[in-house]
Amino acid sequence: MFNWFQKWVGSPPAPTASAASPASAALPDVTAPVSTISEQKGPTTTDWGPGTISNHEFNVQTAAMRWVFSLGTVGGPTLSLGGLVDAVERMSLDATRAADWVPRVPSVLPGLLKSLRDEHSSAQDLAQLIEQDVVLVAEALKEANSALHQRTTTVTQTAEAVRLLGSHGLRMLIARVAFRPVLGDDSGPLIRAGAPKVWSLGEACAECSQALAPARGVDAFEAFLSGLALQVGHLVALRMADRVAHLARPDPHGLGPRSLPVGEANTHASDNHAAQDMAHAMAILSHRVAARWELPDNVVGAITAQVDPLAFTHWPEASELLGVAQDAARLRVLDQAGKLPAPLADCCLYLPDDAQAWLLTPPKSKN
Repeated sequence: MFNWFQKWVGSPPAPTASAASPASAALPDVTAPVSTISEQKGPTTTDWGPGTISNHEFNVQTAAMRWVFSLGTVGGPTLSLGGLVDAVERMSLDATRAADWVPRVPSVLPGLLKSLRDEHSSAQDLAQLIEQDVVLVAEALKEANSALHQRTTTVTQTAEAVRLLGSHGLRMLIARVAFRPVLGDDSGPLIRAGAPKVWSLGEACAECSQALAPARGVDAFEAFLSGLALQVGHLVALRMADRVAHLARPDPHGLGPRSLPVGEANTHASDNHAAQDMAHAMAILSHRVAARWELPDNVVGAITAQVDPLAFTHWPEASELLGVAQDAARLRVLDQAGKLPAPLADCCLYLPDDAQAWLLTPPKSKN
């Protein structure tokens, strides 16, 4: 089903066999749903999990997908989730427009991440990189002057802010700023409505990944970055969904609806299957963007493993953590949005104990 997608997002020319990285290798023709990885670890204990296709009306993955894409709401797409998947797939065949869908790389991100891994980088070196991006400068100064640091004088210099935040604080700041959705004047209504939801999912996934990483033997910052990067595919798909909605509107000359891109026959047995297909497609998009943005191999690998069982064998701990954190993030944001059919404690029983504990601990205030 996803041959068209593999062709569109096919990896760039691979390096020689001795230098090839598993994270950047071309993805195979994967047809299994995103839940394959979790299914390999054993069946879930309840019917709440995203890998469960049953007669129950509620499915966490499906509910999160419908929420993000505003399906079933006034002003939302008139297509079903399955119809939206098919339309987005067909639109993705237009390789000449592919660059329009993928978010552009923040120009200073690769350099900053490399400098933060270099123990010889000074605060002044990092400050010079940050000063190339006005948004990063503003956020660094804002963070340095926040109540968290209890300063009696105002920080006005970027280098001073870098020293105050430290390596860990600076990396977290950079990650949040780099992945925060930027909405241009040409953004459609679906991405304007969906981007804040995606950001909520990304923050929750990143925070859960970071919290659970040490006990699972995973680098906390790379886990945090993976949680944010996994959500980038949502933004690409939202831009495509906006295009679908635009084509569905009546022609201004009264000639009826514009021609919608016609996909393959809708073979989705249910919204749950369609949600799995959409999650699979978005994970592939996230993989390609993460590789293009030159994120660390461990980050790209963990994202790849969400759709490629072979990659899971290379990054088992980081991949399993990312899948668990994604499920936990969906439950948290749906609970906060009032979209769960039962108390959060009852809906998260299928998750590992550490993820349940994180979910049931009130989130820290961001003030």
